[in-house]
Amino acid sequence: MPIESKQPHRSTEMTFAELFKNILTADKDQSRAAARKVRKFLYSSHSGGKDEFKQIKDIINNAPDTYSKIAEDWRQENFAIAVSVIYYLHNKERHPDFLFPWLFQLLQHKNGNIRQAGVRMIQTELGPLTYHLRFPGKESGLSKERADSILFGLRTNLDHLAASAWQPAYDKCEYVEELPSGTYKSIQLIFSLLDDYCGEVSNQARIESMPPLSQAGLQKHRQILERRKEIEQEIVEMLEETDSDFSLQDVRAVIYHESGSDDLMKALLMFDRGGGASELSNVLELLNDAWNYFPHEVLGGISPAEKLLEYQDRQRQEK
Repeated sequence: MPIESKQPHRSTEMTFAELFKNILTADKDQSRAAARKVRKFLYSSHSGGKDEFKQIKDIINNAPDTYSKIAEDWRQENFAIAVSVIYYLHNKERHPDFLFPWLFQLLQHKNGNIRQAGVRMIQTELGPLTYHLRFPGKESGLSKERADSILFGLRTNLDHLAASAWQPAYDKCEYVEELPSGTYKSIQLIFSLLDDYCGEVSNQARIESMPPLSQAGLQKHRQILERRKEIEQEIVEMLEETDSDFSLQDVRAVIYHESGSDDLMKALLMFDRGGGASELSNVLELLNDAWNYFPHEVLGGISPAEKLLEYQDRQRQEK
């Protein structure tokens, strides 16, 4: 009896490159099917070869540029979901935050599945970024200083995005799960995991979670974040006007790491071009506002305005 030759199953021949090619070029049903196969293929006994990990690296590295060229919303969804499945395999030690600008773009998308893909990828980064907080003294592939800097920027940018996405109706929601689907809820999901990882640890990497605020306190906190954004823009404009070689980040760093009375002078010198008394007065007024509304390391990563709000709100709640 002749032995039948068995044709290999197509799923064993498929590569990550081919799956993503189908996601990007096939029709709607085939694109969706390919996106859903990525997870199964990733954990199959066939995957894991050196060439396939190189394919994964290339796909992730080029993801923002590839995504920007996709016209159809459904194809964007398929691509973002598929990338989120393999995202944890990228080189976290070398590039722990290199896709953050793209992920912030995903968080603002109208499509909930795309937003969730962005949430999932940022949450994937929180593990290695908070390793030094959760396991003090243990070595990791990412330096403490680098992780601190990334976490600080992440929390600050998420705060700003949350303030711009907030709606008055959200005050009625006591828990994150009760929030309507949208950018604000996606950000709160990230905050929840970040706070779980960080616990009670106070570190320059993190703007400490505000203690439970009343509804009036939450409203005031949003106003503080909005005012901070306004001050940042005013500083950028003032730096340009004075032809300064410094940036907004330089000003933020001086304020964040302030340790003495001469730090305000350091910030002031960033704007100094020998202008008149009127210009000096304007810069001083702006820096005083920045000092009050920008985060300080000595305050656990929050601003004096937030610290005052915390105290005042606690006093109101105790009455």
